Amino acid sequence: MAKITSYQRVIRNLFSLALPMMLAQLIMIGSNFLTMVMLGKLGKEVLAASALIFSIRTALLISFSAIFFALSILIGHAYGEKEYLRIGNFTKYGWLLAGIIVIPVMIIFWKIDLILNLLGQPARLTKIVHKFFIINIWSVFPFMFAICNQQLCYGTGKQKIDFIANIIGVVALLVSSYALIFGNWGIPKLGVEGLAYALNLQAWVYFLYTSLIISFDHFFKQFKLFSFYFHQKWNDFVKILQIGCPIAIQIGGEMLSIFVYTAMIGWLGTNSLAAYQVISQYYVLIMVPLFALAQAGSVLVGLAKGENNETKIKMIGNTVIFVTLIVTLIIAYFFITYPQILASAYIDIKNPIYEETLHYIILLFVICAFLQIFDALRNILTGLLRGLFDAKFPMLVGLAVIWLIGIPGAYILAFPLHLGVIGVVIGSTVGMVFGMIILFYRWERMTKNYFKLKGFKR
Repeated sequence: MAKITSYQRVIRNLFSLALPMMLAQLIMIGSNFLTMVMLGKLGKEVLAASALIFSIRTALLISFSAIFFALSILIGHAYGEKEYLRIGNFTKYGWLLAGIIVIPVMIIFWKIDLILNLLGQPARLTKIVHKFFIINIWSVFPFMFAICNQQLCYGTGKQKIDFIANIIGVVALLVSSYALIFGNWGIPKLGVEGLAYALNLQAWVYFLYTSLIISFDHFFKQFKLFSFYFHQKWNDFVKILQIGCPIAIQIGGEMLSIFVYTAMIGWLGTNSLAAYQVISQYYVLIMVPLFALAQAGSVLVGLAKGENNETKIKMIGNTVIFVTLIVTLIIAYFFITYPQILASAYIDIKNPIYEETLHYIILLFVICAFLQIFDALRNILTGLLRGLFDAKFPMLVGLAVIWLIGIPGAYILAFPLHLGVIGVVIGSTVGMVFGMIILFYRWERMTKNYFKLKGFKR
């Protein structure tokens, strides 16, 4: 009975932390989903170009901001220990890093056409993508600083601020997208460029709202966020890099792989790319909220680590893995059973022009039904291990299974074996299976030998 009560407490703590994070991510990704539906109404070529736009933009922004994910772990630990000056320190160093990181990202946005030309992407698609990024370059600054603000809220239990900011930002995005993409309410029709302006507005709205709350809310004053005093000077900066760099390298490698997969599919033609884009939007729609669950698990494991509570660590891990398995099995059912209904949100499934695209979409949904199970469990296990400050091993495994198994396998299946876009996704799935198995073994080993392993003592 006591064990059941303990599990109930763990579940309650997990969802009180994860639910606002998941809802915020769902709202954000859901808004991207709706904007993609809007772009889909502009034609197959625009839909294909949007596959490049969203994969590149997501890969760049998430890869370069991933280092800040260490902030919520470190701030959460400091908050539990009531070391409030260190919370301010971690946040200020996060802002400092953000100011540095925006520079290379903006340069890449500016010169994205050169990269696409080197990768042999069609000139007509490259032109559309380049126009988008030239405008969207002004979202980089607010985005990076907003991630720092978000992680501060996560680490101090103020997820509701992030949730409200996301709602306000999404409303701004959807209203402005509808007006600018289609030229409604007397506004000129801008198409893809209109979406770029709308995403700029969303980023600035989120950043300004969270900054105002952090500046004037009494709760945040105890952290001395805007003083020039740095507690323990550079020690905390080093801690951010020690935990954040492996996370950034792993996520960066994974995001870059998405771009590589998309580039491969781009070589296969517009139908394959359009089908992959439809699947990608649903895939991101489900994986990002699950990533929030992984981050919540990471924070809770970090707190339990600080308490040297081995039993609690195992219970948190078991709970997060079980919840993830249930959710992904439900998703797999819908992917396999209702692919045409899901595809109809993007294309006219009765129109003969989309016949080949629809054929690919149906097959890809079946494969992705299994892919998302293994990928979700892999991400969850990665988050749990990070909570134990084991960030390097998941990084190495993540990079290895993608770049040494997934991408080579995808290329071989797609081109020499002539499986096309189906082969690309099968190759990716094989890599995820290997990654999940290795990390599960690592997690079991860590939790069984928690107090014996060097580096896992408080």
